[in-house]
Amino acid sequence: MNVQRKSVIPGGQQFLPLSVARMLWKSKWKALSVWLLLTLISSLLVLRMTDVYRAEAVILVDSQKIPENFVASTVQVSLQDSLSAISKQVLRADHLFKIIDDFKLYPTDRNKKTVEELVDRMRTRDLDVKLERSLSGNRSGAFRISFQGPDPEVAAGVVNRVTDLFVRENVRTRGQRAQGTSEFIENQLNQAKKTLEEQESNLSKYKLQWAGELPQQEGALMQTLSMLHAELQGNQDASNRAEQNRQMLENTLSFAESSLQTATRAMAPIPVNEVGTPQTVATVSRVEAPLQSEILEGQLEAARRRYFDDHPEVKRLTTELEQMRVAESKMPRPAKPIETKSASLPVSKPVAAVSPQLLADVTREKERVFNLKTQLEVVKRELAVRTSDNRRILGMIAEHQSRVGKLPIREQQMASLTRDYEISKLNYRNLHDKKISATISAEMERSEQSERFTIAEPAHVPSKPVAPNRLLYGLVACLCSLVCSLALFLSAELKKHTFLGEWEIPAHVAILGRIPKITTPPDSGERAPSLGIGVGAGISLLVLSLSAIGYLAGYWAKVIG
Repeated sequence: MNVQRKSVIPGGQQFLPLSVARMLWKSKWKALSVWLLLTLISSLLVLRMTDVYRAEAVILVDSQKIPENFVASTVQVSLQDSLSAISKQVLRADHLFKIIDDFKLYPTDRNKKTVEELVDRMRTRDLDVKLERSLSGNRSGAFRISFQGPDPEVAAGVVNRVTDLFVRENVRTRGQRAQGTSEFIENQLNQAKKTLEEQESNLSKYKLQWAGELPQQEGALMQTLSMLHAELQGNQDASNRAEQNRQMLENTLSFAESSLQTATRAMAPIPVNEVGTPQTVATVSRVEAPLQSEILEGQLEAARRRYFDDHPEVKRLTTELEQMRVAESKMPRPAKPIETKSASLPVSKPVAAVSPQLLADVTREKERVFNLKTQLEVVKRELAVRTSDNRRILGMIAEHQSRVGKLPIREQQMASLTRDYEISKLNYRNLHDKKISATISAEMERSEQSERFTIAEPAHVPSKPVAPNRLLYGLVACLCSLVCSLALFLSAELKKHTFLGEWEIPAHVAILGRIPKITTPPDSGERAPSLGIGVGAGISLLVLSLSAIGYLAGYWAKVIG
């Protein structure tokens, strides 16, 4: 059967299933021996693997003790972001190296690897921080910290150390965030206060500069204009009445002066009764003018006939009259007799005597003329005052109308200033409220009444290792040993290029006959020892393999149980 197949079997048909089975069957005892040997070696290697223990602790995120309706926390960070930030602080190289040094971790690698490599191994491989999924599925309320190592007590100690670091770092981080928020809001509040004070100053200066033209004074301006128009109308009416009185007094004065001239011409020299006898002629020498207080009394009476007692003109004349009376009481007043002069007339002609009644008429007419002139002077002064008042009132009306005309401009400017002032005031009020809230929140963080980490389940010393999985590794090693042994002897058979059976002959080749297998009796002296040795080795390997598999099964059962 050592016929070469290269010339008979076409290419690609030497891997027929029956051919493969025939090749494996021919080397079954050798393959079994190699498989058992490899299984034994791999099992021993699996048994010598170091046990790995895992210790873990559960940290619960405890909610805020004070209801948020009373005190709102300024630290609004999700657990994932907070845990990420805290992990970067806790898992720093200096912290981890101190833990490695305190617990004497990685004794075999400390002389071979650098500090950075040891820290990276602990951070990426052995130490794990994982969020727990909550029941609602939307927010995690806890997380786990785990560490694996060959010593269970050391693993529990490392986890407890890291857990304490997380709790302390969370308190410190939240306190810093709350304090930073409070300081930031305080800076913003100071800036807003400065801006508000500047705008208040600008608004006050604007109001002082344009007092009387401000939009809120529009009602007062319109009311003042109405009063000025009414006062102007009353002053014009008084001016018209004064003008009529002036004309009437001028006419009356003209008539009184004519009457006085007539009466004066009617006076004639007084004749003597006897020749040579002088007659005393009584002539009017002077009539004393009335006092200034009497003139003011006349003006006051005329003013009271035209106005009420609370009119400014009546009040002015009353004040002047009182002052004049006080001044006249301190000065002596001469007597008022009508002085006469006696003259000795030459007695050349007879002279008729002057009638006392005519003399009284002349005196009365003179007094009347004087009173009319006084009244006319008062009326003229009143007209002058009315004219001055008219100019003053018209000026005030023009000024107020100008202010009313400027109201839209002032309103626009005032709106701009007021809008900025109101915005700044609202901003300052909001910042002030936030400052108070931030201060209370920072105090709450310092007193640890806010959201914080609490150790729900501290790390305990594990009693069972979590790795390696010896049963799984043993089964995988056994399977790999079988595959390796089969592949080894299959490749050895393929190199022989032997003819394995008629199924490898092409269909167009005719089979002429079959040659039976020729066997010769074995030489008992030569084959017996080799056969005994092979059977003994196989049995030994089989027993060792079964023992290893049994040991692995028992160990795994103990771990699981």
